[in-house]
Amino acid sequence: MALKFHNMSGFGQFCPVSRALEVLGERWTLLIMRDLLHGVMHFNDLARGLPHLSRGLLSKRLKTLCDEGIIVREEVDGGVQYSVTQAGEELRPLIYQLLRWGTRWRFEEPQEDELDPVLLMWWMRRRVVSERLPKGRQVVQFDFTEEPERSFWLLLERSDVSVCLDPPPYDIDIWVDGSLAALFEVWMGKEEFDGTIDDGRIRIRALPWQEREFSSWFSRSPGVPLVKEELARLRSQPDLN
Repeated sequence: MALKFHNMSGFGQFCPVSRALEVLGERWTLLIMRDLLHGVMHFNDLARGLPHLSRGLLSKRLKTLCDEGIIVREEVDGGVQYSVTQAGEELRPLIYQLLRWGTRWRFEEPQEDELDPVLLMWWMRRRVVSERLPKGRQVVQFDFTEEPERSFWLLLERSDVSVCLDPPPYDIDIWVDGSLAALFEVWMGKEEFDGTIDDGRIRIRALPWQEREFSSWFSRSPGVPLVKEELARLRSQPDLN
């Protein structure tokens, strides 16, 4: 069934591509859909994952997506959550193809204005594999060469994971320091964690068992399998570069 058509900005063309872009071509919309398709359901979590998007514009984009039948807004347990409809779910292949294309043609070294440590902390929080965590609390402190005057913390427990931007009232169990750019590359699948440890771009100070298990506590970005697959293709077919 076709979605109800709302003539928005209007390209003045009777064409399915132009009709689709009237909804999906607005700034931030596809990144919002990326996060919704990766399981983000609440407004505040969407806002944290898109820190350069104003909350007002996020509200506007979500309303448009609701009006177009691409997502639904529901009240659940006294709060509001968003989920994708069939029309939204059918955008998943488009998001994945954009990921492949971006990996092939636009995945150079990270730029300075792309290295947001708070964003990375929220991404890591979202992808903690709670059943792999040890019993008890693990407090991880992150210190990055690109942000020498600030530290960041993750408080990891099986029942809850928190991001702290101020020193927590607990002893530190694990220290991670080094290159923020390298940790972003690990997170997005461009590098392996062990490789950045071996070359010294990332360092861990902890008990031996914590050092061994630390990277297994996170499942990294949902797009990592596709990124790694595309990078392997590029290495095997250098003419694609």
